[in-house]
Amino acid sequence: MQIKGLNLHNEEPGKSAEELTPRGESGKMIKLNLRTKLIHLFAVAIVLSMTPVDLLATWSVIAVDARTGRIVIASATCVPQARLIRGDATGLMNIQAIVVPGVGIAAAQAGVDRTRQNQNLIYAEMKKGTDPAMIIEMLSIDPDFQRRQFGIVDLEGRMAGFSGSGNSAASLSVQGRLPNQDIYFSIQGNILASDDVVYQAVSRFMSAEGTLTDRVIAAMEGADEAGGDVRCTCETEPVVEAVCHGRNAHVAYILASDPSDTEGASFNDGQYAMFIDVTDQNILPHENGNPVLTLTQRYGAWKSSRRKP
Repeated sequence: MQIKGLNLHNEEPGKSAEELTPRGESGKMIKLNLRTKLIHLFAVAIVLSMTPVDLLATWSVIAVDARTGRIVIASATCVPQARLIRGDATGLMNIQAIVVPGVGIAAAQAGVDRTRQNQNLIYAEMKKGTDPAMIIEMLSIDPDFQRRQFGIVDLEGRMAGFSGSGNSAASLSVQGRLPNQDIYFSIQGNILASDDVVYQAVSRFMSAEGTLTDRVIAAMEGADEAGGDVRCTCETEPVVEAVCHGRNAHVAYILASDPSDTEGASFNDGQYAMFIDVTDQNILPHENGNPVLTLTQRYGAWKSSRRKP
């Protein structure tokens, strides 16, 4: 297994580790040419200084297949759907995922920027072909940067992650590549039961068989089994009217996009190859109150519906 970086919550932004050290930090800093970026960054800093922060504990898996061009993101959180809607979002994906078909995928979580300035910056820079590590350097001017968490992966195989020191433990991110394959990933989470949530997700992603989306679903299951988001159980409100097994989230989703997908007006409102959303408001009585288990079930049904008779 090739791991490009292990980014813990006390890391410095922009470090790209070619070999892990005990603290998960090594390699050299990728520096921006600040003189050429100064005007742009100053304008962004003014906006971000007024950015409201909404804490969104979560874990997420982002991955790309450079051979096929497919990009995937999946995530889960103990934040109920009603609270997400009150925060000017239609759901977790709407506030978290940055989707650039044919280019790459990103997750913006933890202290979420409800103005979406951070998300739009990531989207714009990815479309320009900016290195993910440089994008995180650009985000670092945000006064609330240490309360944020990011993962960015592109189809060139470039990866970066950041977990701010203001995030509650456990908070970390891991980036890597599958051996002898053009598959790259970043898995991150905050307010987790333990670091094992991310490590088990990595292990499941690496060992799974099948498509890229199969691997991402396996990683989500691994994180869930390791304890997921520490703040909720089957007994935590809102309780759904369904059998519940080991709930560590209130909502979960998976999204896959191919290079031919049509982009929308924003960073995640295009027409994508697949989007499956599970919330405490749409789980049916015959499904499972654990949204990750129901996500797996719905994903299986989606796959079956696409098989030729």
